[in-house]
Amino acid sequence: MKIAFLQSDALPLDKAKINYYLAQAKRENVKLFLLPEYLLNRFFKEIETMPVSFIKNQTNHQIKLLKRLSLSYNMTILAPLVLIKGDKKYKVIGKFLNGKVRYYYSQVYMPYPHWNEEKFFSKKENKPLVFSIGKYRIGAMFGFEAHFDAFWKYFREKKVDLVSVLSVGAFNSHQRWFEMLKTQAFLNNMYVIRVNRVGHWKDWEFYGKSFVISPEGEEIMTLGNKEELGIVNISKDLVKEARKEWKFNKLSKELDF
Repeated sequence: MKIAFLQSDALPLDKAKINYYLAQAKRENVKLFLLPEYLLNRFFKEIETMPVSFIKNQTNHQIKLLKRLSLSYNMTILAPLVLIKGDKKYKVIGKFLNGKVRYYYSQVYMPYPHWNEEKFFSKKENKPLVFSIGKYRIGAMFGFEAHFDAFWKYFREKKVDLVSVLSVGAFNSHQRWFEMLKTQAFLNNMYVIRVNRVGHWKDWEFYGKSFVISPEGEEIMTLGNKEELGIVNISKDLVKEARKEWKFNKLSKELDF
């Protein structure tokens, strides 16, 4: 199955750019299209000071657009958004397909003084996002959530073949992310795609370098630091072979401390 992932700066509110890349993906028979965090809305540090009405209007516009595009291109689109409900703000991943949307609500927010999502956003409990496209099981989460074992355990128990990590990374952190997710891909014998933004906020650089790791922990593809569309083909057979060879999941079930 082919998957496309776009690393870009903040998209404009019109559909020209995303339409261009979706058309490219459609020609390649892509079934799943991934977008990074804070792409369809402004970056977190910007929306912190924006009127809630502006954020709501921006998000509602993008939701309507993505519903139409998922129907037009007959493609599943995963897109992080800032969702406003009443006086509450949520960070969500929208799963768009056939003109409809299902939301996953972020379960862990960054609590740091320089990047305090925990203070800004509300929480709504739900399970990690898992869904199927044909014979493939897909999981998705936000970048910060990838640091917590509970998510990987859940994806492993659900026999997920691919985990999409939708993120926004700065501060030259690529190597740390790469090593962490390469290890998780190998230990859980599943594909991992990290999708990262490009562009700037003040002197913060979002460096891109989105990458794909195989179920054997091998690097398949890494993009550069500019706007770029990656397209990768994943194999269910490779997932099965890795799990049969390494037996990590089977052996872990036998442990009882």
